Amino acid sequence: MFDQIFGNYLVSANRLTKEQLDEVIEQEKSIRVKLGLIAVAEKLMTQEQADEVNKLQAIMDKRFGDIAVEKGYLTDDQIGQLLKKQGNIYMLFVQTIIDKGYMTLDEIDEELVKYQEKQGFTHSDMDDLVSGDIDRTVQLFLPNSSEYYNRICGVAIRTIIRLIDSGAYVSKAFLVDELKVDNCALQKAEGDHAIWSGFAGTGDSLLKIASIYADEEFEKVDLDALDAVGEFTNCINGLFASEVSHENVNVDMLPPSFYENPATIKGKRFCVFPITIQNKVVHFILSVDSEFSVE
Repeated sequence: MFDQIFGNYLVSANRLTKEQLDEVIEQEKSIRVKLGLIAVAEKLMTQEQADEVNKLQAIMDKRFGDIAVEKGYLTDDQIGQLLKKQGNIYMLFVQTIIDKGYMTLDEIDEELVKYQEKQGFTHSDMDDLVSGDIDRTVQLFLPNSSEYYNRICGVAIRTIIRLIDSGAYVSKAFLVDELKVDNCALQKAEGDHAIWSGFAGTGDSLLKIASIYADEEFEKVDLDALDAVGEFTNCINGLFASEVSHENVNVDMLPPSFYENPATIKGKRFCVFPITIQNKVVHFILSVDSEFSVE
């Protein structure tokens, strides 16, 4: 998800075009990150040292890591750590941008600093972002709430990426007492906790979930389309209920409710989590143990 989040920031900052970003994301699926790039990005080698080793590789039948160790630039332990990062989405993204000549490593680092400042992230937060771990990433974009906000939203995003769109990505969530929407499908869960969750959209944005999940092309957000969104919401909540059942937490799901006309969601500081799915923004709605209603 890092590539989509940071990549779209680069587009908004006019450092990449949308077409270039699409090319990068497509190409990164088929590349292998160079060990030298990771070493420089991790500040274990200078660019000059990496260039030297690359030149030596051209005349020596040896791997980058072996030469770097012989030169005293890296240790065997450091090589092992770098090899583990060759499949990291951050490194794949950076390698692809550099290979295509769109930006240099220094330019990417500069934009990462600007992005960090804009989001108000700490250095630890940035480590979470570039880790490629969905749960660590999702929590960065959630307000300080209960453990269940983190866990339910984590299940939701993982399920969206697995079943709806592998390129889906999140934006900063926010807490509100009221939200006007064009349509929504919401589900209540009772038991040890009172939980409302589901999806709300504007225009036809919810069709991205409905059509893909139901494997059926809906022309508009009608009750049939919302029923598919409700089934997907039930899938997410079922996964969460199964997860917490191992902790002796009981969650019983009620049938989803559908609102195909403009509605107002009201509550007490409920969470609205924007998720971009195929260039359309939908909102994941979540309320835990708090007032909640739809009018």
